[in-house]
Amino acid sequence: MIPFGQHIDRLQRYADRTLLIIGALLVLISFAAAFSTSSNLVNHYRVHGAGYYLMKHFFLVAAGVVIFFVSSSINTSFYKKYAHLLLWMVIALVIFTDIFGQSAGVENVRRWLRFGPISVQPSLMALTFSLMFTAFYLDKIKNTKTDFSYDLRHYWIWLGILTGAVVIYNNSTALLIMTLNSLLLFLGGYGFKKFLYALLLGLVGILMYFLAAKAFPQYIPNRIDTLINRFERFTSKEKQQTDIQPLRAKIAIASGGLIRFAPGKSVQKNLLSQSSSDFIYAVIVEEYGALLGGVVILALYIILAIKILAISRLSKNYYEKLLVLALGLPITFQAFINMAVAVGAIPVTGQPLPVISAGGTTLFMTAFALGVIIRIGISAKMQENQTDE
Repeated sequence: MIPFGQHIDRLQRYADRTLLIIGALLVLISFAAAFSTSSNLVNHYRVHGAGYYLMKHFFLVAAGVVIFFVSSSINTSFYKKYAHLLLWMVIALVIFTDIFGQSAGVENVRRWLRFGPISVQPSLMALTFSLMFTAFYLDKIKNTKTDFSYDLRHYWIWLGILTGAVVIYNNSTALLIMTLNSLLLFLGGYGFKKFLYALLLGLVGILMYFLAAKAFPQYIPNRIDTLINRFERFTSKEKQQTDIQPLRAKIAIASGGLIRFAPGKSVQKNLLSQSSSDFIYAVIVEEYGALLGGVVILALYIILAIKILAISRLSKNYYEKLLVLALGLPITFQAFINMAVAVGAIPVTGQPLPVISAGGTTLFMTAFALGVIIRIGISAKMQENQTDE
């Protein structure tokens, strides 16, 4: 780890300023969102006042800033050295959550571990660390020819265990884990034939899970039916009229108009069940309009994605190229999925809007990811400057 003073100097001289500015703007927007939705949380839980939720968000952001500084000061060789350990730790954490975790709302869905006032969602951690493991494995086999049996023992079995532990209570995140890891494998040049073998095994695993959930519903929550019902409500015009939450999100967006400035004046935030997380984008558009709220936020995430790709291309180290993509994919995909759900483009998934949605896990993982990406960008620029000299 770099000494603090030296690290601050490197951040000032070499860090991608556009990336830092976007991060700062998203944090500011998150405070506006926290200010607005705090009243809904007060009405819903009736335990704390609005000031409690604002202070909680402040401390979460402060913790996120610390995580950013720490992760941006650690050499990426650390993640490469302990890739297996990090994956095993998150597998154990997800399994522990499946058994002893807490649920929220009316559904018995164990996704959270509570540490005092902070709740952590290990499935979101699993998404990031699984992609980091994929980056490590692609780098490991880049100069060797491996058969599928080798990949199965050293990679696919671990990814399958992790996905299986996540899918029990969180179908959408499990699907995202497989989709984004598959995309990273494709970008990393993984063999197409071996990928087909893995896909076949994955389909067998999904079938076994579905049959087990049907046969033993008292032990395995049948989240597949929930996923199917959401898809049916999305594709059926008749069922869309009875799917209240997406309808309220559309009403919120329509109410915002083109340009508006009404902080905290959202009406639908009091009716949306997840106004501070899943549908936070709709609340922001309702209060600030399609331009100031919707387009600006969309543009910030698009620019963020472009800068992440630029840093990946700038790095000369193959592992770091993949690591930047591994850490950037969850941020951009979760953002676009969250916004697509809010406008009714895709079915409800429960994915957060990184940084802006309430909750510590997504904020911490985004801060961690951006810190590592910034670190890789700094290293690449320093090497480029040394080459020029």
